[in-house]
Amino acid sequence: MKSVAVIGSGPAALMAADVISGAGHQVTVFEKKKGPGRKLLIAGSSGLNITNSLPHSEFLKNYTGPPEIWKSLLADFSPQNWIGFIESLGLSTFEGTSGRYFVKEMKASKLLRAWIERLNGRGVEFLYSHELSGFNRDTGADNPPSKWQLNFSTGSPGTFDAICFCLGGGSYEPNEVPLRWPNAFISKNIGFDPFIPSNVGYQVEWSDKFLTECEGQPLKNVRLISSRGSRLGDVIVTRYGLEGTPVYFVGQPGVVRIDLKPDLSVEQILSKCRSVKENLSPMRRIKKQLSLCPASLGLLFHFTPKNVADDLNRLVSHLKNFPLQFLGSQSLDEAISSAGGLHMTELTADLMLIKYPGVFAAGEMLNWDAPTGGFLIQACVSQGYRAGQGILRYLGSYEKTGAC
Repeated sequence: MKSVAVIGSGPAALMAADVISGAGHQVTVFEKKKGPGRKLLIAGSSGLNITNSLPHSEFLKNYTGPPEIWKSLLADFSPQNWIGFIESLGLSTFEGTSGRYFVKEMKASKLLRAWIERLNGRGVEFLYSHELSGFNRDTGADNPPSKWQLNFSTGSPGTFDAICFCLGGGSYEPNEVPLRWPNAFISKNIGFDPFIPSNVGYQVEWSDKFLTECEGQPLKNVRLISSRGSRLGDVIVTRYGLEGTPVYFVGQPGVVRIDLKPDLSVEQILSKCRSVKENLSPMRRIKKQLSLCPASLGLLFHFTPKNVADDLNRLVSHLKNFPLQFLGSQSLDEAISSAGGLHMTELTADLMLIKYPGVFAAGEMLNWDAPTGGFLIQACVSQGYRAGQGILRYLGSYEKTGAC
């Protein structure tokens, strides 16, 4: 039995701990918060997306970085493997109408509780309020392999045969800007890009009258279009701007176009509006014939120039290509996730640091990005699984040679 430290308690960390402890090794999980899985609990407070039903080829397109990396990771631990794993914990899952998978209970708390109980049953030890300050080789250890010593704000808890870092990204950390843990890696000349917000709302300068009518309401079934692409779905009007999956996909500073009625062409809309026999204004024809949601109607009413509103042809073109100025995004601590982190080129295929054999990393602390909808957590557990298997291979290679 070897001793392995896992730093962090999110999905990547718990999966790595599960794989390693399942092979009979002693695992200690260190977490800087007072309890486990804080970000998982926040993200899953209103419905936990666990994965997505997209075909494999389409699934892969949602990740940044070389496709072959994700193809390999998701082959090792696929969405089907993840769903099966959750169900092995005694929870039920279901596929929603959007193709996203959820736990039946809709909350992350039951999944987290069941997972912790399983790990506790294997003797995994959880130590909270332990914030990482650094890591070093244990100079007193025989070589090979090196043992590793961790340094925390609370001291140094001993040495380990391997370490798996799953430290998360920069989102949801309002009291730690910038994050402190990256210094432990930057100081060792490990490539690192600063965290930036991802899956985040964008600021829009609304009028007071529009907010009074529409704050908190959805722009339903709209298509957002920018140079980043296009995305269909619902977006929420907030006091600061817009929030929602289409915003996360295509949002960027500058003009973003909105198709407020993507299921109908300009010609179809004009035909429907001209069929009205009453002598109505173009705006009233739109309201009568298109069944737009209140927020979409409010957007048209408050942000359409009069010369456009008075001309049916121009109004319909405006409705299908509504320009909205996106200002800056919300801050990193408001973001659902972050981009940036440790360079993937610093890692082997097993997610071990090339410069530091026996030290592994997984999850959002690595430099990759993905949208919401089940892709983020799937990536984290697939990486946690790969890192866990990598640690078993690393330990096993020395056991076979008698070096451990």
